[in-house]
Amino acid sequence: MFKQRNICILFLVLVFVFLFIYISSDTILDDNHEITNDHLIYIEDFLSNDDFQKILQLNTNKNSFKNEDYRFIKPLKPNTISNHIFYSNKYVQKIREELNNQNVKSSNFPIEHRIYPINSKGMEWHIDTLMYDIPQYEAVFTIRNNSRSYTEWEDNNGKIHRKWTKPNSILIVRAKGYKHRVTPPKTGEREILKLIYTQSDKPNDNYYREMKRFNNI
Repeated sequence: MFKQRNICILFLVLVFVFLFIYISSDTILDDNHEITNDHLIYIEDFLSNDDFQKILQLNTNKNSFKNEDYRFIKPLKPNTISNHIFYSNKYVQKIREELNNQNVKSSNFPIEHRIYPINSKGMEWHIDTLMYDIPQYEAVFTIRNNSRSYTEWEDNNGKIHRKWTKPNSILIVRAKGYKHRVTPPKTGEREILKLIYTQSDKPNDNYYREMKRFNNI
């Protein structure tokens, strides 16, 4: 009788611990999604295979990129295939549904093509700067990744999450939200597109300051 009572107590304690962890966590996981309310969303197999194949055809000749020591960057022109794909109604609506926010739309900020080489220092811990009167969503689409580079972020409970981003995945972070970083590649390279989806047509001074980075490219 005493033994059965102890087993019941242990069972209840385990149930309580499980419920506490589940309720206190703001992250939902499945095989190819990671959703942390609208602060951060990770989606695998984002583009259709046909569209992804088109993105794979982007020019990766580093001579056409600006070398920023730890990465190569190139702003893409508005009429490129990348803009036509990512800012199409099909994919904008997909992002709206994932974020549960119908106000999201494409921005005029250039899509950036970035390559992080093997000797890159990655990106330090930071919070994305607010560039509009309402927080924008900054998206990183992984084109190729044969590196050991991880994206890490700290949630509202102080828990550190880590994700190796697969090709054809997109990771979306809300500005002024989670602190995050990207660890050094160590091996191989990581090639991405950096995009912005906005909720507003009213940019602030930070927007124009960021635009100056593309001078002389």
